[in-house]
Amino acid sequence: MRFDEIETRAVVAIRRADHFTASIFLGRGKYRIEKRSTVIAAMQAAREIESDPAAFTRRALIYAIAPDGHATLLTAAVIAKLLSP
Repeated sequence: MRFDEIETRAVVAIRRADHFTASIFLGRGKYRIEKRSTVIAAMQAAREIESDPAAFTRRALIYAIAPDGHATLLTAAVIAKLLSP
């Protein structure tokens, strides 16, 4: 499996992450953020919060959070590559 430069940075961020978050914008100044210890758990949390009626048709975003607080957005494409055989 080959990764481009940006995907490689995302993989490094996943390996170094302190935790992961799934978040969704619910409206003016309102967010729902779920903190999880693994990417898979964050993906499950994303599915749960997307089913919240307040989310309407919005999609959750998943981030890898570094120990220093730096957040790296994990795209669906990167996650799909990581999960593929």
